[in-house]
Amino acid sequence: MAIVLGSFLAIGSVSAPVGAAESDPKWRTGGDSRACSAPISFDTVGPSGPGVGRRVVVIGDSMTRNSRTILRKSLRKSGWNPTIRCFGGKRLDWGMSQIRDQRKWKGLPKTVVMALGVNDMRWMEKSTTKARIVKILDQLGPKRSVLWINLYGDNGDRFSKSKQSWFNKTLDKAAAGRPNVHVLPWASHAKAANIRTTDAIHYDYKGRVLRTKLTVSYLNQLFGKNPSAI
Repeated sequence: MAIVLGSFLAIGSVSAPVGAAESDPKWRTGGDSRACSAPISFDTVGPSGPGVGRRVVVIGDSMTRNSRTILRKSLRKSGWNPTIRCFGGKRLDWGMSQIRDQRKWKGLPKTVVMALGVNDMRWMEKSTTKARIVKILDQLGPKRSVLWINLYGDNGDRFSKSKQSWFNKTLDKAAAGRPNVHVLPWASHAKAANIRTTDAIHYDYKGRVLRTKLTVSYLNQLFGKNPSAI
């Protein structure tokens, strides 16, 4: 499916009104500076834009952490009610625990964005990584709309292009038999845009903005209301 960035840019510059906010009381960081602040849940977001006030949870690592402010604002502008759970350095097994924690806290929304996998490249055991991808998709179930952002980075010491390629192909295969699961091909978009990194895996400002725009555009086009009218 062709996703047009114009659908992101066309949304108004004023965020939708939001209701009262509540932080997850069970969020724990252990004093780790790589952690995001506690996930926040809003009672309501104004029912405008493609999201029409619906809830979405984003589960990610430091790539999400580094862009969470613009991501939250951009999602609200498109009418989504976002909760962002992010922690630098975390892997797929942490993602499983976050799905459970979100379900216990406020319930798991019908729309989920997964943005994990980078750190699994550092200690990758293929059978374990593949099993965890499948486990996460099983946890989310067939009735939930899922967008998973694939991997892109430099050819780092423990984050090689071959590992990225393997992960992305494995993710594609896992999603292929699940019509509710869509993969955002961040790798191909980032390569085409010549996105640079500040180290092996973290993106410069241009990369953070583009990844955010694509995430919101894909959500709007795939799961938003009346996408043809955007």
